[in-house]
Amino acid sequence: MSTHSVSTQAQSFQHRPPADTGECSCPIHANGDPFTAPLGIRFADHVAVEPIDRETAAAVYEAHHSYMESLPSVNLAHHGLYFQDSLVGAITYRYPLISKKRIRYGVDGQLCPEPVEIDSLPAEIRATARQVLPLTDTPVVDSEVVSGDSLVEAARICMGVRMPNLASAALARSQEHFLQADDRDTRFLLTWVRSDYDGAMVRALQDKGWTCTGYREPGQASNREDKPIRERYKWRFLCPVETAREQSTLARWSQ
Repeated sequence: MSTHSVSTQAQSFQHRPPADTGECSCPIHANGDPFTAPLGIRFADHVAVEPIDRETAAAVYEAHHSYMESLPSVNLAHHGLYFQDSLVGAITYRYPLISKKRIRYGVDGQLCPEPVEIDSLPAEIRATARQVLPLTDTPVVDSEVVSGDSLVEAARICMGVRMPNLASAALARSQEHFLQADDRDTRFLLTWVRSDYDGAMVRALQDKGWTCTGYREPGQASNREDKPIRERYKWRFLCPVETAREQSTLARWSQ
């Protein structure tokens, strides 16, 4: 990943676009100016989301997405993520490639994962399963099958700059922006995370009201181009729209 975030002093960190050295020519680094971000300020006040075109989103993913550099084929919206007016990432929303999905609920109406015995999972995903899956001893008291058009997938969540709290603040702002403009009967937001990836984005999802509800087994799709990521397990994260609306407030990120 061609990102540079160099600490300059204990109270700040500095981002230096590497375009001058020829390391990266994506829209984030080709057009951005260096900036110094002081810590301990109202951080989220400097995070913004604006619509971007397909070409800009595609260029960001090609340069910086950790495992899926291409765009989905059918999209609802592309968001550019900005810090202090500098483009730092992108998110694309689309309808998921599923027709129906079973949703499970606990006693208090919280989302529950599909029944799974962690010790029976493949060895390569057990460690992250213990970190990302909610406690599986929570009883499932209700379930329903929802249609694919009531879910919207955040098909790409990509940060091209490494900065503390940026993923969470940008995700919150993007959720808020998308739902304000959404006039569909959307009930859930959906996204997928590579099973061996337990970095900042997983923490950002959990912080913003998303729940890991299961996983997808490896397998190439017969009607799509083969991709190496489809040979890996992936975690499925869901967020009820009402929770997303509540979690989209940025008060907790403005300190």
